[in-house]
Amino acid sequence: MPLFLTAPSYGSRGPDGQGWNRLSLNAHFDVPNQCGLLPTNYATLFESMTGRQRWGGFERCGGPGPGRCGSCPIQRAHLRDQGGIEWPANTPLLLVRIRPLPRTPGSLFADPAAGRSTLDPRTWRGAATGVAADWQMVRNTPGVRLGRSFRDGEGEAFWLVRDNPAAVAALVRSRRMGSHTRHALYAQIGRPRLALLTCHGGCAHGDDDLRHLAADLATAGTEPENTRSLPLRLPGAPGTEFAHEGGRTVFRRHDSTLRISWDDRAAASALAAYAVRLTSC
Repeated sequence: MPLFLTAPSYGSRGPDGQGWNRLSLNAHFDVPNQCGLLPTNYATLFESMTGRQRWGGFERCGGPGPGRCGSCPIQRAHLRDQGGIEWPANTPLLLVRIRPLPRTPGSLFADPAAGRSTLDPRTWRGAATGVAADWQMVRNTPGVRLGRSFRDGEGEAFWLVRDNPAAVAALVRSRRMGSHTRHALYAQIGRPRLALLTCHGGCAHGDDDLRHLAADLATAGTEPENTRSLPLRLPGAPGTEFAHEGGRTVFRRHDSTLRISWDDRAAASALAAYAVRLTSC
């Protein structure tokens, strides 16, 4: 994973290989090295979380010296899982709103706020959480998956879904039955069944996804969320769709149909998080 991102070198032949034949102001701007752990937007956050960092769009390297990442406090905090988001209890999914910084009064060409933004984590339904977050904090939060970004009437946003630590103990019992497959979900061995899932047209998930779904159902809040409140389509989760047929929740992804019978509760947030995990970057 590249962390120290060196600034591009100057080439006398110019970007087109034909020499500098036009006015350029590049020499008057500082072109610093950058840190691959300090993203400033969704694109560089994705690069950083998938180990694809390259120079451009990251904060400048402010460590003890160029390339001395091993003694840098930013890397030490990252390796120790420090400085992440204080994740709200009993919710596996957050909707993170991107709030662009307002222009600096009086600035012209070098506005320090240009292209920068703050983050506003909300519940998956859009309610305020009071959770503080910035791009570096999201990067330093352990056990999260980055959902796809999207735009709506309020601006740009993206999903952030947490892997549930209790998924290690969760149990999925699968059985092939002719043209369909049934999955029974349990929080752990010896506990009551949480849900019965029936897949038609093939399974569009793995057992790991179902274990996280079981853990989310088992650790949901005390008040059940009726899945009938789920939208038909979740923004930023392409190829997925929710419906209700015959008293069961139906989840469709591409050519696969998943029918869910809830034995205990219907937690909409758990199913929304499941859809985001399946479509996460």
